[in-house]
Amino acid sequence: MLIFDFDGVLHDSRERAWSAYQTVRGEMELWELPDLAGPGELPLIYRGVLSQSLTRWIPYETAERFWQRHARLTDLTAGKEERGVIPDLVGILGELASGPGYGIVTGSHRTTVDRLLRRDLDTEAMPRILLTRDEDGNKTLKLQLLQRQQGATAYVGDTGSDVRHARAAGLRAIAVSYGYADIADLTTAGPDLVLHTPAELATWCHSPRPIGLWSRRSAAGR
Repeated sequence: MLIFDFDGVLHDSRERAWSAYQTVRGEMELWELPDLAGPGELPLIYRGVLSQSLTRWIPYETAERFWQRHARLTDLTAGKEERGVIPDLVGILGELASGPGYGIVTGSHRTTVDRLLRRDLDTEAMPRILLTRDEDGNKTLKLQLLQRQQGATAYVGDTGSDVRHARAAGLRAIAVSYGYADIADLTTAGPDLVLHTPAELATWCHSPRPIGLWSRRSAAGR
């Protein structure tokens, strides 16, 4: 089974993430954090291991509170999004759902992801499993669980942190460069493959034997 991150992979939330970042920075008066001019500057903070990405400027405990508040604010403002799933990916998610299935492991709240998915997906096209920040454990632990219980073999993410979680869980690491991080952050983490557009991701998923999608055997037999 193929596992996706949500924000930056299946859904373009960069504008909302930037707005929430700026709002929480002001609410918490964390003026030492960079003042981002727009979504295009998000790679400045989405760099390396995400849980430690802000510790270049603020203590770890403060950064944790920042991200918790950020996640809650992005959940509250999700209803303002014009789109749910990126259009180029709606069809392939339906195909995966009717075939081997797919899952989502994300740092967003369940209510956010479920609400946005249902804007564009029928019930039959929804993920077989969805693990969010509302469940215990980090992404590595959740991916390991899906590897054992669902046969997960690959994780598609948009940050170097996602790549590292995939590798730590023993999964293939597929990165997309159209999300939150820049290409340098992604390649430094060492993904198995980098895809540059949603259309490329959809095409890769359509392949008879994309890395780790249909089965471990097919991946080994390439």
